[in-house]
Amino acid sequence: MSKITFRIVPPVGNPSEPACVVGGHPTLGDWQQDRALPLVWRDPFSEADIEAETGTRLEYKIIRGSWEAEAVDAYGHVPQNSVHDVWLDATLHHTVADWKDRYQGRLTHDRVHSSGLAGWRDLLVWLPPEYGAEAERRFPVIYLHDGANVFDPTTSAISGVDLAADEWVSRLSSEGELPSSIVVGICHPEGFSEENHSLRDFDLSPELGGAAYAQFVATELVEHMDAHYRTLARTEARILGGAALGGLNTFFTALRHPGVFSKFICLSTSFEDVSLSLPSNSRQLLALADVPALPAAIRMFFGFGGQGLDECYEPYHAELGSLLRQKGWRDGEEFSISQRSDGTHEELSWRKQLGDALLFVSRPS
Repeated sequence: MSKITFRIVPPVGNPSEPACVVGGHPTLGDWQQDRALPLVWRDPFSEADIEAETGTRLEYKIIRGSWEAEAVDAYGHVPQNSVHDVWLDATLHHTVADWKDRYQGRLTHDRVHSSGLAGWRDLLVWLPPEYGAEAERRFPVIYLHDGANVFDPTTSAISGVDLAADEWVSRLSSEGELPSSIVVGICHPEGFSEENHSLRDFDLSPELGGAAYAQFVATELVEHMDAHYRTLARTEARILGGAALGGLNTFFTALRHPGVFSKFICLSTSFEDVSLSLPSNSRQLLALADVPALPAAIRMFFGFGGQGLDECYEPYHAELGSLLRQKGWRDGEEFSISQRSDGTHEELSWRKQLGDALLFVSRPS
């Protein structure tokens, strides 16, 4: 016999509500929804264990109590049955993009050509349900780096967990905390540069190709979205965000391209960049120190964790906070620096912080 653990990351809307695994095995209810294996919420996962004979093939799905509330993918489609061949003890990880009876909006693909980057960039664009229902309405736009990680857990290759940006926007807008918004995930090329950095790192690092990428985002991408979608083409209606080097490029863009975005989200910001500079030598913190005055009507959220790599980020954020205060910005007003003691340098932690970040930057002045 082997021990099989089902470990599920549920949607952010109501993560602790009951869910279960149903499948073609007696412990999974033999496909009967009323006999399915219940999952137990242990933040941040819903979990359950079974024992199965070695050599058994498990075929199963995740539901929220009934087939009408079956798990769907990032596009709202019901996926094929999951399959696992039992040989050893195993933990089966799944991230539920949403439930069939609650899926909202529409995830689409787009491309934009950049003369500055001399090529195409793929985009994932999520349109809120109101976009199709209200033909004259215009919407704020949230731009997020690392587009493959923004909506779809199946393309978030490292962790299999997405940021759930569409889920957060749906939840917060339904609660009246955030205006219904378009969300853009900016994708990066795959592969490596001549310097043996990933092309994603080359895009985002200000020490590599980050300046050209930031120019593309602040000019060509924003112009593309304003020309082809019903956006609110105003500074105060644009949010830019990212994590790790994506957070650093967001900060870089805020300093280099004032007046394009008014709200910024920087999670686990890699102020050390690819050169691994100490806080006293961080180029972007030095650039901040050299800025004569910070722009008005800006909101910036900085979040990082207290575990693993993020534990090393505390002195960078201490220096950041000191510089911002010296220039007249106030904690909890123009900026917020938030450390989660249990936070780590990965999508699961950033997913948790994204809701707080959106709340802060969208709060009325």
